[in-house]
Amino acid sequence: MAYAKQVNKPVILDFTGWSCVNCRKMKDNVWSDKTVLGLLRNDYVLISLYVDDKTTLPENEQYVSETTNRKVKTIGNKWSDFQATHFKPNAQPFYVLLGHNGQMLAQPKGYDTRVDGYVKFLNEGIKNFRS
Repeated sequence: MAYAKQVNKPVILDFTGWSCVNCRKMKDNVWSDKTVLGLLRNDYVLISLYVDDKTTLPENEQYVSETTNRKVKTIGNKWSDFQATHFKPNAQPFYVLLGHNGQMLAQPKGYDTRVDGYVKFLNEGIKNFRS
C-alpha cells in the first residue's frame, strides 16, 4: 500500500491460488487482453495473495480466526482468512480495487471471463480513485 501511495495508483488485490484453475483461465483469457494488461501494468499496483500457499507462518504470527474459528498457520490460511473476514466471499479468483486508505473503489469481482466487463471494472476503479 505504501508503494501504491508513493506512485499514486490504486491497488488491485488478486486473491488467487497456485492450483486455482479459474485463476489461470482469467490470466490466460482476460489478463492477457492488451487493454486489460495495459490497465493492470500502467494504472494499478497489483498485489497477488495466494490462498493455497503452504508456507508456514512463524509461530508468533499464527492465530485462531475469528471468522472461521480455525487455526491460521500458513500464508495461504492468512490470505484466505483476510479475504473472508474483510470481503465475505472466500472463492477464487476474487479481485478487489482499493484506494490508499483501504476504501473499495468498485464492487469486488469474481470469476468472469468477459473482457469488456473486466475493463469496465478496472476503469470504474480508476475513475473512483481519481475523484
